[in-house]
Amino acid sequence: MKKQPLRTTIGAIAWMLASSIVIAPTPGAAAPSYSGTITGSFDSPVLSGYFLQPGTRLRVSQDNTSTTLGSGIGTSSVAWGDSGGTLPPSTLTFTGNSFSNAASGQVFPLGTLTYFNGPNSPSSLIFGVTMHLSAGDGIMPFTGPVAIVSTQNGTIDRVADADLLFFSNFEVPSTLVAFEGTAVTAVIFGRIVGESQLEIASIALAEGQADHGCVDEGPLVDSTLPCASACGDSCAAITLALAGPLCGSEQLPVVLNRRIGRARHLLWQVSGTGSERKAKRSVTLVMKQLQRSASIARGAAKKGLISAACAEAIGRAVGNAQSQAEPWLSTRAR
Repeated sequence: MKKQPLRTTIGAIAWMLASSIVIAPTPGAAAPSYSGTITGSFDSPVLSGYFLQPGTRLRVSQDNTSTTLGSGIGTSSVAWGDSGGTLPPSTLTFTGNSFSNAASGQVFPLGTLTYFNGPNSPSSLIFGVTMHLSAGDGIMPFTGPVAIVSTQNGTIDRVADADLLFFSNFEVPSTLVAFEGTAVTAVIFGRIVGESQLEIASIALAEGQADHGCVDEGPLVDSTLPCASACGDSCAAITLALAGPLCGSEQLPVVLNRRIGRARHLLWQVSGTGSERKAKRSVTLVMKQLQRSASIARGAAKKGLISAACAEAIGRAVGNAQSQAEPWLSTRAR
């Protein structure tokens, strides 16, 4: 089974921790909160670009502007590529989530992207689309490009034949990778900030998807094989254990925010490492920060600074993360 890239997982954990941090409102002013349903669509297909040669991963230019390509343009599910064989064409689908009482600046899961890597000949390719995500009336939607990088199949290795989606306008630029002949699903996390603007914070694999693809953070690198990993499914599980708002719209004490911030800093420091030994050291430190955060939360609840339910939610999330981390941390680093 292919492993989840550490830098992806670490970035996602950091954003999950950030979901518990709510910016304090101006004294005397009511903190804004939002409820609704996220909807999405794709349009403006890019019909010229490049694909990757099998094996060498060299770029080959292709111009398909004289051909009408793609279906579902303007909807939440677009398709392109060759059809009529045993596999359907490549497809990208967004499925939105409902949300309730999301505070300004609070990170929450917007929905999922499912990317199926189907058969694509050069003349059937599109090279990008524009993605639109809306949170409802009164909230400015997110709009950003999605670059599509296809690999012509060498029929030897489904990872080497993987196709890529690159999201340059996410706060953390990221690449979603789908192995050949499979569909991979990832969760998009975002928040509503400033003058009611929806923005994307990060993207992470959904549960059970590490054998279908990966998410890689940072600038697009298509000259090397994707999905190099030091942490694997364990870090993906830790991410999911911490997913979502931990305390709803409750404001956390400064000391607790600071502790979570330290954990985030540790995660970002090691986000680019390929060393499993270094990864384990850093994740161990992160878990210690989180355990201390749970202790601080219990103390804050006793003092009436946060609700007992909030402290329990933080403790439960940290406990779930710990249960996912321990089996991996207990193995010998290679």
